[in-house]
Amino acid sequence: MQLNDQLQAVRQAARVVKVAAQIARRQRALQHAARRMPRPVPWEWAAPRLMPLLARPSFDDPDAPIVRHQSDLGPSVEFGMDIGGLFLIVDQPVADRWECSSTQLMARAMANLRDRAARLMPTTVVPGVMSGWPIRVVRDRPAWASSLILDLDSLTRLFGSHDQVLAAARTNCLVSVPVDIPERIAAAIAVDLEGSGEESLFLDPFVLESGTLSWGGNTPDADLDRWTS
Repeated sequence: MQLNDQLQAVRQAARVVKVAAQIARRQRALQHAARRMPRPVPWEWAAPRLMPLLARPSFDDPDAPIVRHQSDLGPSVEFGMDIGGLFLIVDQPVADRWECSSTQLMARAMANLRDRAARLMPTTVVPGVMSGWPIRVVRDRPAWASSLILDLDSLTRLFGSHDQVLAAARTNCLVSVPVDIPERIAAAIAVDLEGSGEESLFLDPFVLESGTLSWGGNTPDADLDRWTS
């Protein structure tokens, strides 16, 4: 028993070190990419690069709060300037300089999302198996994969219009599982794909049922339990 505890502690420490290294690499890459940007960033440069991103857990800088917008689906959205698969998040001072409201940013970001999603091939969605259940997933590329959940037409073109449960595990990861999957297994799959990095979203699941997409964060528990048994 003591040996098992020690092995578990070693594995947990290894995961922490791995995540810390990933975050450090990402920050270095972001700083390098940011040095190539025009300063200050003009709206004309930023507009075609603006993407809607499901908001990650975070706390704002009081002097530069992040601009967020409540999506029609429910989850809060923030706006990232795509610089080669990395995102610089738009804060309020930048939005004020562009003279853009969150509604205006959302409109342009959604237009960009639809344009980019239309260029994705069906093979972007990769089938697999986890915990004995079939899954389909988009991960790593594109870096904004989870944002597909924000546009129903783009979502169903790639994942299909049949009933299914979807989890936005990370900014760059969206997974679909069968609608009749047990809740505990769906949760385990989502947690496994989320990991513990800074891209993890920790959102309630989304349910596509009879052509209607809903978010668990807006759904009473009794209604959400319809796809679990």
